Amino acid sequence: MTKLVISASDFQSQVADLLPSNKGTKSQLTLSLIQCYSLLDGFDHVITKPACSKSDLLKFHSLKYVGIILDEKLNKNLPFDNDEEALSGLNDLRAAWNETHYDEPNKARYIFEKKSDLLSYFNEFSLIPTVKSCKSSFGDAFDKIRLDNNASESEDDLDTYNLEGDCPLFSYLPMYCQTVTGASLLLADYIGKSERTVAINWDGGRHHAFKGRASGFCYVNDIVLLIQKLRKKGFQKMSYVDFDLHHGDGVEKAFQFSSNIQTLSLHLFEPGFFPCTGSLEDSKKGKNIFNIPLLHGLNDAFLFSLVNRIIKPLISSHEPEILLIQCGGDGLIGDSFEEWQLSIRGLSECIMNLLTEFKKCSVILLGGGGYNVTVMSRFYTYLTSKILTKYKNDYMKSISLEFSEDALIPEHEFVEQYAEEHYKFWYYELEGSLKRKTLKNDNRIEYITKLENLYRIRIP
Repeated sequence: MTKLVISASDFQSQVADLLPSNKGTKSQLTLSLIQCYSLLDGFDHVITKPACSKSDLLKFHSLKYVGIILDEKLNKNLPFDNDEEALSGLNDLRAAWNETHYDEPNKARYIFEKKSDLLSYFNEFSLIPTVKSCKSSFGDAFDKIRLDNNASESEDDLDTYNLEGDCPLFSYLPMYCQTVTGASLLLADYIGKSERTVAINWDGGRHHAFKGRASGFCYVNDIVLLIQKLRKKGFQKMSYVDFDLHHGDGVEKAFQFSSNIQTLSLHLFEPGFFPCTGSLEDSKKGKNIFNIPLLHGLNDAFLFSLVNRIIKPLISSHEPEILLIQCGGDGLIGDSFEEWQLSIRGLSECIMNLLTEFKKCSVILLGGGGYNVTVMSRFYTYLTSKILTKYKNDYMKSISLEFSEDALIPEHEFVEQYAEEHYKFWYYELEGSLKRKTLKNDNRIEYITKLENLYRIRIP
């Protein structure tokens, strides 16, 4: 028996979409598509009110850094934030849908109209006191930040904590950090040693954040904090696998010298590509680090070989109690990076392969990168359906869900977001699709043999 848990709610999705790189829609489109396929009903537990405290973040992050990102002065609409207090235009789509679908169950769920409404709701259920403004010069400078976010009083601290560039301050940052991180941390409460659990937070997987600074759209490293919480619960040996296009540098750094935490990262490694780490040489700088740097054009077949010949043998040799998988989708066909050419079905099959192989492990699946929001909603919905099909097959049979080649996006409040893709579920992967580009795969099969030798993999 495998217990299924997911952290997902309209509140969580609207908060997650405050992150600038989510474009105001990524999480909400994902949740809405999962909901319209009735997938949440198949889970044993659905976490709807995620939150964590300052003390939770301090289990990994530095005191001064946490004091800044949780500063109460950021829990409002900031003067340099161009967004209004009202939430994204998706609310207008929901309202229009409800006007014509007022009868249940087709009516869209309750939504929050303003960002301040989200904060009021968060404060009601979290019972977590706000963090008063830190006493550093940076905290005082919040009052002086100009519309261009360039106040001289705070420039040094912004640079120190990398709260600019790809990690800018944004409205309601503290609520965002506590909600998304809390969603991951609460998964640990459902994981024990007597029963296998598969737990999901598609808004998590913020693998770039470091102990004292933000990086790569990541402000809090929920993965590191989750592993720390699981260790406190008595779990010792864990394996972390990262499928994101970018190297999982923050997680690797945190457990660089740990013999119990194994980190495996498959990522694009080319000159100048962020974060410019994760080489084979970097693997030698720690106790249990296994980097798999890859080149442009990675396809399904090559990824299958890597999983079977490298990833699975390495995990087997570690014999983990828990397997954590970062399911970044920026290597999928249709992503704006256009570096890899993985299909939704191909990447999902590789992930499911790991769940099947390591039957004794509880598994935690987290989100990650992915910058075509309608590709990501399809990916997480499809992967969620595969998990339910494997562990709750009777339920899946009851809803008669199929993803045939000609499958269309079902009618729901955000269906018009898929109009330019002709509402086709497999639009980016269909033969002849204008959006499907065939890239030259610069990865060579001989490289896998090199990795086997480097990591001393011996297959019986």
